[in-house]
Amino acid sequence: MAKRVIAIGGVPATGKTTLMRKLIKDLMPLSTFKYKLVNGLYNRKKNIYIIGIYNEELFSGTDKLSMAVQPNFVELTKKVRGGTFLFEGDRLFNQSLFEQVNCEKIILEVEEEIIEQRHISRNDTQSDQFKKSKRTKIQNIIDKFNVTILKNNTKEESEHAFNYIKNLIEK
Repeated sequence: MAKRVIAIGGVPATGKTTLMRKLIKDLMPLSTFKYKLVNGLYNRKKNIYIIGIYNEELFSGTDKLSMAVQPNFVELTKKVRGGTFLFEGDRLFNQSLFEQVNCEKIILEVEEEIIEQRHISRNDTQSDQFKKSKRTKIQNIIDKFNVTILKNNTKEESEHAFNYIKNLIEK
């Protein structure tokens, strides 16, 4: 089995964690694993590693990992011979990782009005400066790398994104 790394990114409130939770539910049964600073879930039968700590909190996934997780993740991907790694979020979705690890990069895009409504409904406290820095980061990745952009405004678009990633996992 070949090694595959699927990276899901996007600005805050584009539905990355929601999508990942749906994928996790679909990939059950999962057990937890830890490799140095890397925590996640593992499906032994399908040889799939989901990076991050997922719970009921708003900011789950890779947001729960150390800011220093990237070198350990790179090491883990080199150590494991085959299988699929799947992650979303800022801790790993960055240019320096993509220069070290071959990833299939997927960016979720949502209309600005919907993003603003999501920020309000989840009562998040992210500053405008923080949100702007994330937009710049994502745009720089789009400009520099080959990425797949998936819309995530409606239930139909969310279902399409889920099926697209599920098909990548099953390839």
